[in-house]
Amino acid sequence: MNILDYEIKRIGQKVKEYFPFFVAGFIFSVVVYFLLISNQLVNSDDGLWEYSYYKAGRWSLSLGRWFWLYLDRFRLGISTEPITSLITLACYSLGFVFILDIFELGKNKIGYLVSMLFLSSTAVCISLSYRYMSPTFGLAFLLSVMAPWILIRWRNKVAAILGSGACIAFSMGLYQAYLGCTCIILAGYFIYVLQKEDTALKGILADIMKAFLSAVTGGLLYMIILTVHLRFFHTGMSNYNGGNIYSLWNTIRSLGESVVHTYKVFIRYFIENYYKTNAFQEGKIYLIVFLLATIFLIIGFVRTIKQSKAKAVFYTLFVLAIPIAGNAVLLVATAAWTSLQMTAPMALCIPILVCVETKIIYSHKKWLERINILAVTVLLYGNIYQVQIDQDAMQEGKIATTTMANDIIHSLNEEGCLNADLKYCVIGVPAHNDLFKTSVIYEKSNGYARFGSWTSDYTCSRRSWQGVFSNLCGIDLEICTADEYGALLADETVQNMEIYPNEGYITQVADIVVIKVSE
Repeated sequence: MNILDYEIKRIGQKVKEYFPFFVAGFIFSVVVYFLLISNQLVNSDDGLWEYSYYKAGRWSLSLGRWFWLYLDRFRLGISTEPITSLITLACYSLGFVFILDIFELGKNKIGYLVSMLFLSSTAVCISLSYRYMSPTFGLAFLLSVMAPWILIRWRNKVAAILGSGACIAFSMGLYQAYLGCTCIILAGYFIYVLQKEDTALKGILADIMKAFLSAVTGGLLYMIILTVHLRFFHTGMSNYNGGNIYSLWNTIRSLGESVVHTYKVFIRYFIENYYKTNAFQEGKIYLIVFLLATIFLIIGFVRTIKQSKAKAVFYTLFVLAIPIAGNAVLLVATAAWTSLQMTAPMALCIPILVCVETKIIYSHKKWLERINILAVTVLLYGNIYQVQIDQDAMQEGKIATTTMANDIIHSLNEEGCLNADLKYCVIGVPAHNDLFKTSVIYEKSNGYARFGSWTSDYTCSRRSWQGVFSNLCGIDLEICTADEYGALLADETVQNMEIYPNEGYITQVADIVVIKVSE
């Protein structure tokens, strides 16, 4: 049996060993996201634009996501429920199996809680709301966690470096932000092994070098494959999130600023409540959790420094590197801004710290273990309810938006303006209309979940309205272009129009029917 066959067989053995964790995580996540799956909920931006059928093409390639092209063709471009979300959740659940094995938590019941903590994160919920690409997120995560597992568990060094590098390259070919998942797992792993008395510093340095070579291999392979695809399809990199300025020199030149940026994003995620990630967030739950984490990490530091001052230095460096690892993509995409769908590595930070702390705690007093389990349980409770809030907000917004759109179609028909030969210009956003009815839950949700509250920028707004009419109402209304929209806004007749549902909220200018929903 050759090396590759042997290692693949070991993967199968590990999956079998951790199968109960996979089943528990999968069933848990299906229950948590049942509202989204059963009601086919998506966000009202890209999720609504593409909806149930999409095949990645030149635009996806211009974003550097070359492997997405092949995944979509394997899926036949079909993104229907429930199978699409089930595939995605299976990938996330299976991915966490490899994380549990890295930290040797196979016989520890807290592994179930840690897995559920990640699976109930808003990072997973938002990925499901992009239904047309949710399996892309799921597989990117699975590959990103297989990379450190292969690096750590495969015995042959060359095979480990190549296999891990290939996983990094293919994961980045789906979604680059998940590079941070690989990095945060490795940072946590080194914090973990540095505390072991039987771990020699020489061996750790060798593992660090393996990780570095794996990253270089993965980065080079990714760039080579991407370059070949760009040339073959005669496509250039998009300027979206600074993709057109990717280069090794740019990464080196901007390293200082990028490191500061990673810390700012880390603080924004956990301290400033920029993203709503936990229902208890306003109660400073993360400050309490990080206070506990700091105590446990100090215990680990004391254990480490008793063994070796050099090991303690590396331990400290890896602890300080957690924000950098969680936002590793910002070191490459130096002009990128961090959206919620890019925060899966950040959502992994606390679960990884819990995995590390669990091994520290079990060699100490039992009451520390109970505090750890209690903290994870409270966080899990808050996570579950935050994603329930987001799902219900999508449902409320979808109902309100669809009701309004159906009434508009009815009015168009009554006024004789419903015609396949006409174009339509919709001014305004549903959520800005006084009749748009939602509950307090809508206000407590994340921006992506506020269906019907899309940007008023017409380049995007027109696509959202097109998605509402086509995908939710089942009628084909041709929405006018952004240039035509700009010209209509300057028209005095349009400026003086009433707002839905008042009489006069519909008017026709040449061959374009104007509908004014809000200012």
